[in-house]
Amino acid sequence: MIRSMLAVAAGYISISFLNGFSHAVTSLYFRHSLSLTGVASLPSPAWGYGFTVLQFIFGLFAGLLTASITKTKGHIEILALILLIIAAGFIDYSVLSNREPLWYLITAPTLKVAGIFIGYILKQKQDASLKATS
Repeated sequence: MIRSMLAVAAGYISISFLNGFSHAVTSLYFRHSLSLTGVASLPSPAWGYGFTVLQFIFGLFAGLLTASITKTKGHIEILALILLIIAAGFIDYSVLSNREPLWYLITAPTLKVAGIFIGYILKQKQDASLKATS
C-alpha cells in the first residue's frame, strides 16, 4: 500500500519537477520573469508548442517510473496517477484560464495522460518479454 502511494507520488513529483525545471531554465536563459507553469510567459509561440510536446515526454517518464516502482502489475497506480493529472488539469483550468491559452490547458493534461499510459504499456511489454526469455 505504501509502495503504491509512493509510486503515484513519485510519478506526479517527476512531472512537476521536470516541468518546473524546464521552465526555470528557459526563464533564466531568456531573462524573463520566472514562471513555473504555462506557456503565456514563453518568448514565442514555437516555445509554447515545444513545451506542450514536452508534456508527453514528462508523462512517459512518469508512467515508466510509476510502473517500475510498483511490485504488482501497476494498473491501479497508473489509474490513480492519471486521475491525479486530470484533477490537476481541472484545477489549472479554473485558476489559469484567464492567463493561459485554452489549447494549452486542454492539450497539456491530455498529452501527460497519453504519455503515462504509453509508459505503462511499454513497461508491461518489457516485463512480458523478460518473463518470456527466462
